[in-house]
Amino acid sequence: MIDHKTIKIMINLYLDGELAGEELEQFKQHIKECDECARLLKKQRDFIDAIRSLKDEVNVDFKDFKEGLIEQIERYKIGKERKLKYALLLSALVILLFGMFAIFYFHASRVDLVKIAVENHIRQVRGQLPLEVETSSEAEISKWFEGKLRFNFRLPRYPDPSNQPYKIRGARLVALNNDYAALVSYEMDNHPMTLLVAPSQSATPHGAKKVKFKEIDFYLDNQNGFNILSWTDKGLTYALVFDFNNFDWKKPCIVCHSQGTKEM
Repeated sequence: MIDHKTIKIMINLYLDGELAGEELEQFKQHIKECDECARLLKKQRDFIDAIRSLKDEVNVDFKDFKEGLIEQIERYKIGKERKLKYALLLSALVILLFGMFAIFYFHASRVDLVKIAVENHIRQVRGQLPLEVETSSEAEISKWFEGKLRFNFRLPRYPDPSNQPYKIRGARLVALNNDYAALVSYEMDNHPMTLLVAPSQSATPHGAKKVKFKEIDFYLDNQNGFNILSWTDKGLTYALVFDFNNFDWKKPCIVCHSQGTKEM
């Protein structure tokens, strides 16, 4: 039985075409039986359709634009000075259009890592996203990721992992912006934690609250009842999802800092 908290996550996955098999059938059955969730699905689909419609309406005919610009230049080119003026104007216009396209592409290609981290955490905890490697060894997980990612990612190694308050359960790859990100599953005080790692070029950390520590900005947020800690360091963006009742943003940092809150 799917609860309303989970259905909000699954709606986005359904509209992105990421649901399949039994998970997809359960989703469709719930939508048939629940008017509230059906309305929520329709609202989300209408929003996406509106965005796509707006995109279709923005249709610039660059061929006509180019021909019109050339015609005006030819009409008024009197002397070398005027030729140079319009050549510079055309060059500036091309540079401006290229810059606008680059900015649009840069923002369009970036993803909401926090949202994706929460979605994958829920699916992983519910058993809908099985681990591809199950081990408690940082070294084995780091080695498993070698050659599977387009970025270098290694977990920190400690002399005696048995003394750490957390336990590594395993890892897997997850789809992210036509590429892969690294997902590592932890457990602390019988609570699951999920760490999602991606290149900072494609993902940006964000949150309702920002805390600066050792020249790094940590962002704290809460979505769908889960706490999220995200940050960027050395070209990678991290998002750690957990559900501790007494929210202490320093506590989950133990997975990367062996002294935990003592260092914080």
